[in-house]
Amino acid sequence: MLNIAVMAYDNCLQSGIAGMLDLFTLANWEQKRLSPKTKSLFCHAEVITLDGESVTSFNRQPVGADRSLMDCGNIDLLIVPGVMGRPDRLLEQTELAEWIGLQHQHGTVVASACSGAFLLAEAGILKGRQATTHWQLADRFRQRYPKIDLQIDRLIIDGVDYLCAGGTGAHIDLALHLIEKYGSKALANVCARMMLIDGNRRDQAPFVKFKGSRNHIDEPILKIQQWLDRYYREKVSVRVMAKRSGLNERTFLRRFKKATGEAPLEYLQKMRIEKAKQLLTGTDQTLESITSAVGYVDLSSFRRLFHQVVGISPTIYRQRFGSD
Repeated sequence: MLNIAVMAYDNCLQSGIAGMLDLFTLANWEQKRLSPKTKSLFCHAEVITLDGESVTSFNRQPVGADRSLMDCGNIDLLIVPGVMGRPDRLLEQTELAEWIGLQHQHGTVVASACSGAFLLAEAGILKGRQATTHWQLADRFRQRYPKIDLQIDRLIIDGVDYLCAGGTGAHIDLALHLIEKYGSKALANVCARMMLIDGNRRDQAPFVKFKGSRNHIDEPILKIQQWLDRYYREKVSVRVMAKRSGLNERTFLRRFKKATGEAPLEYLQKMRIEKAKQLLTGTDQTLESITSAVGYVDLSSFRRLFHQVVGISPTIYRQRFGSD
């Protein structure tokens, strides 16, 4: 039986805790049905807080605790949920990250949802490794932890001894992944069907809004970003951008990547796709017209590129996120 501890702290998402606990309890129930001869449950799960006292969730409702961090016994899996908004106040509680790091050193698998990844990073678990978090926190995460390989499009990253799940609702995807990882695929599937959950989501790319990081002080690069705001539809090359920046190509490439986290042409590509997403959901223009409006000529190539970046086709994107 898997021993799970779910951390709770002020401003945490109550749904992020209760949703996972509901799924784990359902997994216990369904395991009995799938394997009537086994007496072992899928897991034992409990909620822990810093001092063992209740905390106040984002919706201002109390979240009770089963025990404190110090009273928590041997656990196999520690789940670190997210908070709503910026995680700055959470990160001020340095004892949380220190305790998480110690648990990981002692062999506990640590899993984060949403902004919980910041605590895993503070604990040193993610250094030099891949991670994901809510897409709106990507710039802040990259600035604070430049040595972590942030894969913001991915919904779940399983590093064996740690896991990260992306956006706010990804705790459900994380819970299903954990049920499959430590239980079975059949158990995860039956839980997903019972709760009417799509258990096949693999990325958060359709929800990501590309803004292009500008939280830097590299003036030549900011100049090019501002220029691209106006001329992204035009035929643009690295050579053209470098010349306009006043830098040689090699220096321009290095500084653009350092400042924005993207290579120049990847940045332009994502910028065009973001404009296309806005036209798909905000207008009734044809796909051919949108393709041309964002700087592409070949419709089939645009479709492939859109699917590569967003994870779904332009038609499905419009159906799913359009206003009508």
